[in-house]
Amino acid sequence: MIGLIGGSALRKLDGLLVEQTLQQHTPYGDPSAVPHVGTFCGRKVVFLPRHGEQHTIPPHLINYRANLWALHQLGVKQLISIASVGGISERYSPGLLALPDQIID
Repeated sequence: MIGLIGGSALRKLDGLLVEQTLQQHTPYGDPSAVPHVGTFCGRKVVFLPRHGEQHTIPPHLINYRANLWALHQLGVKQLISIASVGGISERYSPGLLALPDQIID
């Protein structure tokens, strides 16, 4: 099954036919939102809005471990995460696509 994690630019997944919402509890606490299990473009998926249903969780308070554990519990084997970020340089204007070449993890 494919897991989809939405960010600020993707708070809900239009076209997702939700079959069930399953509250998950993990060793790391509860995930950001209740995962939505359903069908999207003919594929079985689990969608999880990273910042919560109402986009109320700021980035530094997202329980990433719980989110990933919850998706794993639901049988997710592949994961796609959508994110948008702001820049801190005037040379990167809105709408510009930038590919990072230095990743800090």
